[in-house]
Amino acid sequence: MLPFETYNEAVKYFGIKIPKPFFHFLSTVDAYCREAGTDTPDTLFDVFGLLRIEGNEARYQQTPIELFPFASTGGDGIHYGFVIHTMDEDDYPSGEICPMDDDGVVIIGIDTHSLFQNLLCDEESIRNHLPLLKELGLDPTIIDRGRYDKSGMPLRIRYPSKPGWKFVDTSDGAGVFAPEKYFDSSHTTKYDHLNRDKAIAQYEQLAFDMSTEGLYASQLFYLKELYWKEWTNYELAKNCLEEMLKAYEKLDREHLCNTTKWTIDTFDKRFIH
Repeated sequence: MLPFETYNEAVKYFGIKIPKPFFHFLSTVDAYCREAGTDTPDTLFDVFGLLRIEGNEARYQQTPIELFPFASTGGDGIHYGFVIHTMDEDDYPSGEICPMDDDGVVIIGIDTHSLFQNLLCDEESIRNHLPLLKELGLDPTIIDRGRYDKSGMPLRIRYPSKPGWKFVDTSDGAGVFAPEKYFDSSHTTKYDHLNRDKAIAQYEQLAFDMSTEGLYASQLFYLKELYWKEWTNYELAKNCLEEMLKAYEKLDREHLCNTTKWTIDTFDKRFIH
């Protein structure tokens, strides 16, 4: 049984306006399990590897603000979520993040259908639930979706293009997506790990410069990079979140503002320092 029944209840549970196709998939699994007399959480885990259906509770300190969790696997803190920069799409790309490594968000699917298709994980469970997969429109085949490209780099989400907008990848894998007018023409990506104090000062200055020039997307880029590289620095991490909140406000991203505020409010309680 799911922790919600209606779409509005699901939105409240996850704390974000989740894609309706995602709600439909979960509801279909739940209805199938009710009719078959089986347990919904067990089926979601056996077939798709989803141990817990949860929202913000799945977040770790490294979870990007733009990644909205919907489930976790129960191993190494791995959790899945939709990358939601703007709220004007019917569906969103999904990714996974493992707090135990530094890969950031690795793509699972470009939409809800490909998400569930790529999460199929156990051949015996697939055979046992063929009617469910048929109802969901899924091919009963496990796909080796991989995590890395040929050069060994994590496979990234590329946000859908939009006229007059720009997407710039970030080390946390979620990227920055905004109107082009809010971006600088290029970005510094070199970070001096051998002299962290110098690197921190450089990126803080770059973020400040972008802010004063009204280039709020580039300001966010540098803040996100700094946060990802220095999240174990308690005071710096909190300050980054405060500054990121200002950038999200300038970019008019209410849902990202709300998530940032929640993260700041629960920082001391949830995150080790």
